[in-house]
Amino acid sequence: MKEKEKKKEGKKDRAIVLDATAFYAGIPLLSSSKYYTTTAILKEVRHIKQSIEAIDLLVDVGNLIVLDPDKECIAEARSYAEKVGEHDALSDADISLIALALMLQRSYYYDVTIVTDDYSIANVAGVIGLDVSYIISKGIRHVGSWIRYCKICRITYSGSSKVCKICGNELKYRLIRNSSKNSDE
Repeated sequence: MKEKEKKKEGKKDRAIVLDATAFYAGIPLLSSSKYYTTTAILKEVRHIKQSIEAIDLLVDVGNLIVLDPDKECIAEARSYAEKVGEHDALSDADISLIALALMLQRSYYYDVTIVTDDYSIANVAGVIGLDVSYIISKGIRHVGSWIRYCKICRITYSGSSKVCKICGNELKYRLIRNSSKNSDE
């Protein structure tokens, strides 16, 4: 069936985007599904000697597609990470993964799920509206934006401040929920 016909009928192909934790758990080795990841994520898992040949085989047979996102999607993923206060917690590889999911979602025929146990990736993905599947953890209950605040002065800060400009105390972090995940609230 052609892609435009799928769009008209509301059918979408599924894209499963893998973080490094999925490789550590052996996820792509357990099924014949088609998976996506980025070059940066593969660099993170290259030290697993016994899996390198299996990963190369998955790429060779087309079950693992290594695709790097375009610059626009990377910039957008960074922007989302900054808006929700996760930019310090995410590596360039993590940003590339979120950007790849955005890019695949925009190609109208992909329904994207990110497979990860990384709470920061899951939070940004949840705010964007991407599905997340967890490997070992139960996942996050709420997505939202992290704010920094001074427990003494009760002043909130944006950006990367680590100490209160008034009293000098170390800033605390608090999640301001955007929506619920995995709960009935």
